[in-house]
Amino acid sequence: MKQLILSLAMALCAVCASAQVSFIDKLGKANGISSVYVSKALLGMMRGMKSNGMNFSPIAGKLDNIQILSSETRSGAKALKNGCRKIIADGRYEYLMNVNDSGEQSGIYMKNFPGGTAQYVLLTVEKDETNVIVLTGKLTLQDIKNVVGGK
Repeated sequence: MKQLILSLAMALCAVCASAQVSFIDKLGKANGISSVYVSKALLGMMRGMKSNGMNFSPIAGKLDNIQILSSETRSGAKALKNGCRKIIADGRYEYLMNVNDSGEQSGIYMKNFPGGTAQYVLLTVEKDETNVIVLTGKLTLQDIKNVVGGK
């Protein structure tokens, strides 16, 4: 009986892990898109993590990974924007925030997974450039507010 329960638990963990979306696997190999994947092990070694004015240091221990995708060309920007919007729509991510400022549109989307893991997608679209930061881990909305707000 113990083996059965352990096997079921392991199978559930595998299903939950595979349910998390890898934006890099889906979009990172397209022409005109550069991608970076930072694992939990590497995050544990990094201190003072800052990117685009956002400070990730306070939440580094809660993260499972960070995925960053950026367009390098106009066609890459369009492919990344459309691909991300499709993943967000198909995955039924919750729309948390949108900011429109002088032609730049930024949005934050969230999806919860079993076991307390959440995935936050920070999508910024400009005329010829698209950038995406995907944070996956045991994060709260307050954690994301602190990173984005720099507090």
